[in-house]
Amino acid sequence: MLIFVCFFPIKTQFYNVIYIVFDAILHAGAISSIYTYNYLGLLIGCQEILETQKVLGSRFEFFYSVVFYVIYIFSVVASIILFNRNQSKQNFKKVDWILLAVFSFQLFDTLEYLLESVLISKYYAPETLPEWLRFLKNMVIVIIAFVLFFNICNKFTKKQILMFALPASVVSFALWFLVLGPLLLPIKTL
Repeated sequence: MLIFVCFFPIKTQFYNVIYIVFDAILHAGAISSIYTYNYLGLLIGCQEILETQKVLGSRFEFFYSVVFYVIYIFSVVASIILFNRNQSKQNFKKVDWILLAVFSFQLFDTLEYLLESVLISKYYAPETLPEWLRFLKNMVIVIIAFVLFFNICNKFTKKQILMFALPASVVSFALWFLVLGPLLLPIKTL
């Protein structure tokens, strides 16, 4: 369960590493020279976005798409491996908990997206193709989560998830985003 106590620091820094690696591969570090990688695991700042759009031009949207889909693919692959390892509903081993945590990276992003959709507008209806793709991508993650929870996890594992992993994730969220994150990796803007 230690992995879920450290869930949000691991998740956000995993995202930062993905940004750094793909920035180095696709843009020779152009984005890293503009942004500071922070405790949120996001590239943020209005001035930074404008500067990045100037530097990258049309490649700006492509970079974000690549990063988000790489993170999505990591989560889906983790869920497939987890599904294949536990078809007989055996108890989770350490590797299975790690795979569940990697899948949960995208699951937490999906839950955040769904919460924002409900809070921002009464009725959310995707209108453009990117909005539809994002909506469908998130629905796939929700379906995978239900399949994993109800078809792969045995009664004991479900209890562990609900009684230990979920509360540990909430503690991780509070500690990282309210205390440790801003202290260790503050947001610095231009």
